[in-house]
Parts: sequence; C-alpha cells; structure tokens
Amino acid sequence: GNNSDKRKIEMTAPVITEVKPSDGSFCASSFVVSFYVPKENQQNPPSAKDLHVQKWGLTYVAVRQFGGFVDDDEVGEEAAALYASIAGTIWSDAIDKSYSGGNATEYIVAQYNSPFEFRNRVNEIWLTFDLEDGFSI
Repeated sequence: GNNSDKRKIEMTAPVITEVKPSDGSFCASSFVVSFYVPKENQQNPPSAKDLHVQKWGLTYVAVRQFGGFVDDDEVGEEAAALYASIAGTIWSDAIDKSYSGGNATEYIVAQYNSPFEFRNRVNEIWLTFDLEDGFSI
C-alpha cells in the first residue's frame, strides 16, 4: 500500500534479482530486484518513489533449481554449476554470444517462497540468452 494509489498488492513470485557486472570501484556487481505485477494491475500499475515498471518480452533462459535460503556465496557457485552443465552445447554457445556485448546480465536469481517459509524452498538460477532467427532446436 506504499504507492501513489495506496493500493495493497499481495506478494508475488518469483522475486528475481538480476546480477550485473559493475564498473564501480566499491562493488563487484550491481543488482536489480524485480517483482511480478499481478495481471489485474498490469494495465495500470500503481507508481511509487524509486520504482519503475520493467516490461519483459520473450525471454529465453537456461535454468538450474536449488533449495534452501539464497546465500550470496552459494549463488555464484550455482550459476557456475548451471553453466558447466550446459558447456559445449548449443545453449552455452547462445549464452556466450548473448553475453559478448558486455552489457548483459551475469545471471538471475529467482526466489519462489515467502521469506517466512522455512521448508521446501524453491529457487532458480537463470542464464538468459537470445535465439537468432533461423535457430532450430
């Protein structure tokens, strides 16, 4: 309810955190945290200070699922394990090509549970990539 319309919106999932390489001297990475806007609010989402709407188009991702609470140290290991699991495939080639521009998201962490759920937690690491026209699976 802390938005311009004072509209309460229930918690949605997943909560995603984009981890991007940073050029800054104090932080090795920058982070963008995003929340899914429920369908009934998508046409006219309430605005709030320091928040903006980010629309995603068609997005391709390689995914690795893991449990427990997300730990900063383990997230990088999960991302490396995902990449290692697809190494030498058309998927790693697509990821490498997508990231070669230098401005790509390093990886995305998707969290599906409330912070108050302690058991059976579901999280994912996503590596995004583009598919070129004519690419066949």
